[in-house]
Amino acid sequence: MPKLLRRLRYPGRRVSVRPTARGWQAIFFGGLALVAALLVGTTQIYQLAYALAGLLLAALVLGLFFSRGLEYARRIPEGERPTAGRSSHVDLVVSNASRTRSPNVEVVDHLPERRPFRGPPVAGFGTRKIRESMLFAKRGLYELGPAEIRTTDPFGLLRFVRRFEARTGVLVYPEVFELVGFPLRGRKGDAGTRGSFAQRGDEFSGLREYRRGDDRRHIDWKSVARTGELVVKEFAQEAPQRHAVVLDLYRPGIGSTEAEVEDAVSAAGSVLYHLVREGLPFRLLCADEGGSATTFGADEAAYWRAMDLLAVTRADGDVKPGEVLVQKLREEREELGEGVVLISRSLGDGLVESIEKLRAAGLLVAVVALATHTYRAGGAASGREAAFSESVRRLELAGAQVRVVRRPGGVAALAGTRRAANARGAV
Repeated sequence: MPKLLRRLRYPGRRVSVRPTARGWQAIFFGGLALVAALLVGTTQIYQLAYALAGLLLAALVLGLFFSRGLEYARRIPEGERPTAGRSSHVDLVVSNASRTRSPNVEVVDHLPERRPFRGPPVAGFGTRKIRESMLFAKRGLYELGPAEIRTTDPFGLLRFVRRFEARTGVLVYPEVFELVGFPLRGRKGDAGTRGSFAQRGDEFSGLREYRRGDDRRHIDWKSVARTGELVVKEFAQEAPQRHAVVLDLYRPGIGSTEAEVEDAVSAAGSVLYHLVREGLPFRLLCADEGGSATTFGADEAAYWRAMDLLAVTRADGDVKPGEVLVQKLREEREELGEGVVLISRSLGDGLVESIEKLRAAGLLVAVVALATHTYRAGGAASGREAAFSESVRRLELAGAQVRVVRRPGGVAALAGTRRAANARGAV
C-alpha cells in the first residue's frame, strides 16, 4: 500500500500521493491489526484491518476526484518591470477546471526562493488569484518555478502534490534615479522647467576649452584663476542632439568590487532615463566582450531596449572604453552622434587623450566617473583621493563635463536621491 501511495501519474501532470501524519497512523494500526488477525484469527480484528484499508482507498479516490481539475499559472502583472532593490509583484493563479469544489489549497513556488502560500478552496470552474511581492537584490535574468499545489482528502489521511514544471523568466532591471541638474538638456519640457531650452546666458550647461572666435564674455574667470587654463561656458542651446552613452565594462582586475560595476550600470540607466525624459535621441554602447549596443532612438521603446541590455550585461570586456571611443571615432563617426556620455570606472592618460580627440572632432563629452577607491576597504585614504581629484581635473581640462559617483552615496547621491521609475516601470 505505501508503494502504491508514493507516486502515480494522473491526467497529463505529475501527482505525488503521500500519507499525512494521520495517514501514517492509519497505515500503522491497519498493518498492526492485520498481523494480529493472522496470529489470533479473530474475525473482528480482520474487519478492523479491512476497514482501515478501505478508508485509505476511499481517501485516495476522493482526494483525486476533488482535486482533479486544479491548474496553476504565475503571471507578472501587465506593465510591471521588476527592478533590483525594489519590491515587485507576481500573480499566482489557481484554477479549477472541474465541476466540484476543491479542498483547501497550498501553493509552493520558487520566487525565486521557495515560498509557501495557503489559499481557500476553489469553486467549480472558478479561479483564485494570490498577489505576492518579490524582491530581487540584483539585476539579471531570473527563473521562477517549478511550483506545487498541495491538497488533502476529506479525511486528512493523504496529501496530494501536483507538480507544475513550467518556468517563468523574469528580467530584473538595474535601479534608476532621476538625475537632477544633469548638464544635458532637451526640448521636451515645460518652459522654464527641467528640460526646457533657454537663451544663451540663461541656462548654463558646462565648461569647455576656449576656441578662437568664442565670445570673451563667456570666459569663466573663476576656472581660469583656479587652473590657469582658458575655459568658456557652454549653454543649453549648444547641447548636442544625439548622444551615445558608453558604459565601461572592462574586465575587473584584482581589487575590483561587484558594487562598483552595479553602480556603473545604474548610472548608465539613470543617464538613459534622463535623456528619454528630455526627448533627446540616444543609444547605448557597452564596452563588454561582445560590444553590445543599441541603435539611436528617443522613445520609450528605445529606452527599454537599452534597459534590457543593461539588465544582463557583464563586466567581461577586454578593451578599455577610451579605446572603444577612439575606434568608433575613426571608423564609424556617426555612431557616436553629436555627444558622448561616458560611464567610467577607471581614469588615466589614455582616457584623457581619447576625450581630447573627441573634443577635437567637435563632440561634447560628459563623464560620470566612479571613485572606485571608495568602494574598497581603506580606499578613502587622502593619497588615493588626491590622485582621483587630479584625474578629474585633467578630464575637465581636456574638455569633459565630469560628475562623480562615490560610496557610500552611490548613484542616489549623484541623483539627489530621487528614484526615477516606479515598480511598474513608468517613464
